[in-house]
Amino acid sequence: MPEKITAGENIASYCTKCKLNLDHAVVAMTGDTIAKVKCKTCGSVHKFKDPAAVKKPRTVKKKEDAVKTAETLWETSLSETKGKERVYDMSGKYRVGDIVLHNTFGKGIVRKLYQNKCDMLFKDKERLMASANQ
Repeated sequence: MPEKITAGENIASYCTKCKLNLDHAVVAMTGDTIAKVKCKTCGSVHKFKDPAAVKKPRTVKKKEDAVKTAETLWETSLSETKGKERVYDMSGKYRVGDIVLHNTFGKGIVRKLYQNKCDMLFKDKERLMASANQ
């Protein structure tokens, strides 16, 4: 038979302030369930969170994966594009689908137009570039 937990006892809980599973003291009970706990490390009082039920933090997408997806998107966009191919000029006007040859970034495709700017997709990533679009 499991032990009955009462107020004042120690228990492991996920601390919402420390973002870790730490020792806590039971502060309040609602029937047989633990309502509130106090962290013994930082002193914060919060709802009881079972350490086994807490989700693991999301992993950050690696930069290499982002480059690979940009590269595959660039390749498919390049094969589908039927726009004119021309050398990039900040004072040039572009249309969506134009292929641009940039002296530093290489070949790019115009994806979106803004006032005096446009989004161009290059092999490594999408960049916001200057243009004369109105």
